[in-house]
Amino acid sequence: MEEKIREYDIAIIGAGPAGLTCGIYAARYGQKTVIIEKALYGGTATLANTIQNWPGEKNISGIELMMKFKEHAEKSNAEFIINTVTEIKEENDLKRIIMQGEEILAKTIVVSVGSKSKWLKVKGEKELLNKGVHFCATCDGAMYNEKIVAVIGQDNRAVEEAIYLTNTAKKVILISEKKELTADKAKQDILFGKKIEIIKEASVVEFVGKEKLEKMLIRKKNGEEEEITLDAAFVYVGTDPNTEFIDVEKDKNGRIIVDKNMNTSNSGIFAAGDCISKELMQIITSSSEGAIAAHSATKYIQENFKK
Repeated sequence: MEEKIREYDIAIIGAGPAGLTCGIYAARYGQKTVIIEKALYGGTATLANTIQNWPGEKNISGIELMMKFKEHAEKSNAEFIINTVTEIKEENDLKRIIMQGEEILAKTIVVSVGSKSKWLKVKGEKELLNKGVHFCATCDGAMYNEKIVAVIGQDNRAVEEAIYLTNTAKKVILISEKKELTADKAKQDILFGKKIEIIKEASVVEFVGKEKLEKMLIRKKNGEEEEITLDAAFVYVGTDPNTEFIDVEKDKNGRIIVDKNMNTSNSGIFAAGDCISKELMQIITSSSEGAIAAHSATKYIQENFKK
């Protein structure tokens, strides 16, 4: 006898700040809720060494904050599935969510899949990945104790990780394509108080090394090229959304277009967090969007599924 497929009111794809908050709200609204996550509860927020702008928490690590989110969602009776969503199909009034070896049905879907680190797309980057080229100093920085390391980028994440690396590295070099850093002033004030060499208006041309990273070639604004000897480079040049599997309207960067209520172009599918088209990408904004998506999905169910 074939096992009956599980059915939910709200299926949330992605367990970052948006997805976990959505799960808390959806479950508390009385909706049968499931949160599907392929890898890491808390998403990229867990990689933040310190968070100093979450209301009520003056200084907390990303992983600690996200574990609080997850625990709250669990206590609100949201269910969890560890799996990767590969496809979504319409099935009468429901959505069929296809995963690896598993399928479920849902009345509504909230897509909160976040984003992944963007590649520089320069020579040697892929060949030396995890052999000196990395995307997470919090994860991999400890391997380079008393070594020379570089951070490539100018936003909050880049500056935070450069500061973090000063705790263990012999020398930290920050490479910024822009004339001015885009990180918050508070973070820049900390950065400038550290022994960090900052090279502005320069871009990486090539990573060089045989078995591991040995050198990095940069090009300055005036066209001059410089070779830097180092042991590791951490890349923070933005993110790309994880939205390839979902067929809804997106902007030119692949981020999902939503209205103020987190509706996508497809009825019954909502989106929230860093996978949507927006200006400010912060834990607090993603959480807000998750709450709005839960409210909108609940309202959709009330209007379209009569008990």
